[in-house]
Amino acid sequence: MKKLYVLLFTAIFMVTSLSAQLHLFLEEQEIELEDSRSSAWVFPVAHDLDEALDDLKNYCKDRSGVKLKKDGENMMIAEKVSIPTIVTKRGDLIGYGFITEKYYGIAMIFQMGYDISINSKDWEAEMKNFRNYSKSFMSYHYEQSYKRLVVELQKEIDTLEKQKGQAEKNINGLNNKVANLNKKIAKETDEAKIEGYKAEIATLESDISAQSDPLPDIQSQIDKIRETVDNYNTELHTFQGAIGSF
Repeated sequence: MKKLYVLLFTAIFMVTSLSAQLHLFLEEQEIELEDSRSSAWVFPVAHDLDEALDDLKNYCKDRSGVKLKKDGENMMIAEKVSIPTIVTKRGDLIGYGFITEKYYGIAMIFQMGYDISINSKDWEAEMKNFRNYSKSFMSYHYEQSYKRLVVELQKEIDTLEKQKGQAEKNINGLNNKVANLNKKIAKETDEAKIEGYKAEIATLESDISAQSDPLPDIQSQIDKIRETVDNYNTELHTFQGAIGSF
């Protein structure tokens, strides 16, 4: 199949994202394939178009044993494949990524021939099957997209927790040194040595302060990132609920 040129028609906006104001929909649209038009199931991707196409590649391989390959910019295709859960005849499964002023989207097409694609008018049952297939991928893509976001945030949390733990360990070590010096002072009668111990304590307490000062900020960063993770999980739950209602 050649490169697709997308003609977008009216979208039905259904759900608003909690943070990105992304509107969800899953609908049949017409796209232009060279000098003919094909029907497709279209929906907006979660965050990144390239990642969405990679998700489609993984999804089709895992669910249907179909291996999509790159074919031009923002297009994946598997030619002459059999997916009985969609249609009994072989055809080309196509995933095409596109950009509009309002969203990044993916169009999914099952092409039976040069100018023949399954559609709701002529292939009602098959197009319904294809809708279920596309809907399932949409859910998978959103899950994977938010999982990637959370994984990256968790890495940040782990790094900050490590910094915090190391600082607290250093502080404990310094406090132990101060405690030992105070014990020596309590037993010492030589004023010169006592003054020396006190000078060491002052240095250690300065180090303790330097190690302690960043801790509230580190904890604040951790709390904010955890809050973002919670928001992402809530947003994903909202999206998945919306997709399930389509």
